Amino acid sequence: MPKRRDIADYYIQTLAQAVAQKIGYISDYACNVNADKLAQIDILLKQVDDEEVKEQLKLAREILKRQGEALWFMQAGELTNLGAKLGSKIVESEWGK
Repeated sequence: MPKRRDIADYYIQTLAQAVAQKIGYISDYACNVNADKLAQIDILLKQVDDEEVKEQLKLAREILKRQGEALWFMQAGELTNLGAKLGSKIVESEWGK
């Protein structure tokens, strides 16, 4: 029988995954120190009609997204960095589909 804490962590994880599936852009904000700036650009992209301005905003968004992820990883712990660097040999599968 899994421990009570394991079950709580499982539900929190699946809740976050469900939110990210429903609201696609949320995953861009996760683990990103520039999440607030990305949200501002997302709002501007919906308001602007000029295609040239939209392209510049999209470029700025991509730069801030990449930079924010890099800065987040710089602040993350050693195990997070090692895990990201080495990758995983664990094969995930979904049951019940």
